[in-house]
Amino acid sequence: MDSPHGYRIAVPGRPGSHAPQETVVVYRTDDTTPEGHVVYLGEGGLRVVVHGLVARFLEPYPEGLCHPFGYAYPLGD
Repeated sequence: MDSPHGYRIAVPGRPGSHAPQETVVVYRTDDTTPEGHVVYLGEGGLRVVVHGLVARFLEPYPEGLCHPFGYAYPLGD
């Protein structure tokens, strides 16, 4: 189920660098993918769709993003 507000997305660090995760907050937009999934938008132009607790990043990827997926935690009311 889509969050009515948004999600905190845990973005993994760069592989091999032992970099910590970053957390980005994304908010629901009125946009949808061609498949009908709601698009969420965050700082720096990060665009994601959420499936359960997995965020899938949409292209174009923000600079420095090394993984196509992150963990999604719904924002409270």
